[in-house]
Parts: sequence; C-alpha cells; structure tokens
Amino acid sequence: MPADAHDVFEQHLPAALDDAAHALPPLPPGLLERAARRGRRRRMWRTARVGGGAVLTVAALGGVLVGTGVLGGAGTPTAVPGMSAPAPADSSGPAPRVSGDDVSATLRGLMPKSGTVSKVWGKRLPGSLTAGLVVRTGAHGAPSALDLGISRQQAGGCLPVEVRPYDTCARKKFADGSVLYSTKSFTYPNSRDGQRRWYVEYITRDGARLFLEEFGGGGEKASTSGGDPVLSLDRLGAVVRSPAWRTAIASLQDPDGAEAPPRQQGVPSADRMSSVLTALLPRGHVSDLSSSPGLVQLVHDDGHGRNMVEVDVQPDQNDVLAGEMGCRGGELTCDSEVLKDGTRVKATRSPSEKGGAAVVWEVDTLRPDGLRVLVREINSYAEAGPVTRPEPALSLAKLRTMALDPRWRR
Repeated sequence: MPADAHDVFEQHLPAALDDAAHALPPLPPGLLERAARRGRRRRMWRTARVGGGAVLTVAALGGVLVGTGVLGGAGTPTAVPGMSAPAPADSSGPAPRVSGDDVSATLRGLMPKSGTVSKVWGKRLPGSLTAGLVVRTGAHGAPSALDLGISRQQAGGCLPVEVRPYDTCARKKFADGSVLYSTKSFTYPNSRDGQRRWYVEYITRDGARLFLEEFGGGGEKASTSGGDPVLSLDRLGAVVRSPAWRTAIASLQDPDGAEAPPRQQGVPSADRMSSVLTALLPRGHVSDLSSSPGLVQLVHDDGHGRNMVEVDVQPDQNDVLAGEMGCRGGELTCDSEVLKDGTRVKATRSPSEKGGAAVVWEVDTLRPDGLRVLVREINSYAEAGPVTRPEPALSLAKLRTMALDPRWRR
C-alpha cells in the first residue's frame, strides 16, 4: 500500500469503526447480566487452558503406569478394567508439590497404547492443576483434544436442560461414596449437530474434583464434524478414576488459591429462590429445577406443553440499569411504567436471543433501593430448544405479579 494511501486509511479507520458501533442496535436489557451469570457457571465447569514447562517423572504421581515411560505416550493404567478410586489424601504431612507438567505427563501416560499423542501441555494454577493434549488413533484417524482440571471446587453434576438441552448425562455413585458424572454433549449448546463434546466429572470421597472433556475432530470449535471422539465415555471415566492422580489430589490439600467470594448481600439463597418460584407458579408439573443464589430456572408444564421459567434477583442495580428500563426498540412489544412507590416495571415480548422460533416474554422490575427482579419465560424447555407450545404459558400480567412479589427479598 502506498504511504499516502496508508495515511488516509489510518485517518478514516477510527471514524468508520465509531460509525459502525453507533449503528448497532442496543443490547437487550439483561443480556450482559445473564451472560455474566451463566459465564460464571460455565467457568466452574471449565478450567483455564494454559501451557506449561518441564516434565518430571510419573513416579512422583503414583507410578502406576506401564509402557514406554513419561515421554513415550504409550502407557495405560494397570487397573483400568476394574478401576479403583483414588485413596483419600494423607493430611498428616505437608502437601507434595506437583506441577502442571507432572499432571500432563500422567495424562499422556493414560492414553491408549495404540494412539499417538501431541500438543501436550500442563499448568499449575491457584488451587488447581490443568493439562491437555491431542490424541489420535491410527494413521488417518480423526484427532480428539482433551482438557483436564483437578481442583477442590465442587460443581453441580449434570447441567440443567435449560442450559444444555441436548446433553445426555448419567450419574454413578460408587461404594466408597465417590460420584462420576458422564455426559455426551455438543460444543454448541443450541444444536444437536456438529462437533461432539464428551466429558466426565469425578468427585472423590474426600471432595476432590477431576473434570476431563474431549472434543471430537480436534480442539474446541476446530471441527464441524459430528464424528465420535477418540476415547469413549467409559475410557474417560477410567482415566479420571485412575490411582495415578493420588499425589496430584494430595497436593491440593491446602489450596494455594483464594477462597470463593462470599455470597453478595441481599441475594436470596438457592433454596429460597426455588421455594418462592414454585409457590408462585400455577398448578402443573415442574421438572429440571436448577437454582443458585439469586438465580433459579425450571421447566413448567401446565398440560399443554413445556415452558421454561427463570427468575434473576440482583441487588444494587440502579447504576447498572440507568436508562435501561424504558422501551428502546428491538422487542416485538414493550410497555414500561413507574409505580407509585417508584418501582420501574418493563414488560416485553421478544425473539429468542438464541435464534429459532422460540419467543421470550419477560417482566423486569427495579425497586427504588436498587433491587432488580427479572422474570422471564420461553415457549420451550430451553431457549436453544425447539418450540413446545404456540406461546409461553404465563401471561405478562402473571409475570408482573411474580416479579413484584415481596418474597424475593432476603
């Protein structure tokens, strides 16, 4: 590009980007908040993927592998057929120091003898150990990328249908009290096609968590193929239940990361969220209930089709929602009002943010003290799922009554 043309380009680019940004329609109210809350839940299920340094010996991690050794990648655990759970960590002495490279070496050694392994990495993070690799069977077989996380941060087992409508999840409890969750899923939650994502979560009897996920065809979003991943769910389960992880688990006795932040003041507990919502619903069948502090989701069926209902309760939202409680366009219908006590109410009917034919009805309320209660419903069992009824079950008037109910306050 000639120098003068380059200068003109640099002069006009900022203005063009600014014009494009202003031309974009405003985000739907609540989208960022819901994305952040669901993102936090997602992060509980995913461990950071970061590269690592030098490799030590597998013997430091229990020494139960057989094959060509740490770097050979052809080992397999001797106890796979009747895999026993890792023993509880010995807390009588100081926790051993285990690096991410120790974990990546063990993960590599637990791969099938017939496979080839590449792109091995490992890292120790505050309070957790992570590792990953790419495995391939046969000279021309499709690869699978595996990511492993070991921590003491408990997650919720099978994800609710509202979050992952096309997941198939099974739970198995063992005699020693440990639990294994095994899930067949897809990389994109709003589709039953495309890249397959299989994952297992193992909670040991002393509270350690091993999470291993596998993406068919390569890394996450690296393939559109619907082929099965290289390792079966049973094999993934055998890997996380291997005694080879015993020392890695013991190294997390005294986590070197900060504890989870305390629950935000003014946010109702998970139990309260569940009890209030179920009490406010009309008669019908409730299923797929999932709740956490300030957020509850469930599927309600009045006999005419399943209907997802969600309630979000957030304190101190006056500054966040400044200027967002009025109608700004982009909805199918919208009405806003200010009640005598100063509470702002906004009722909307909108297309689903996930695309498809589903519609979202919601009532958003903001009290003068900043308490926000958002009630939303979808004419499906999940926002990414197929339509199950012509329109949502609960009227906007009913949603308004639910949102203004005083029981949402702690």
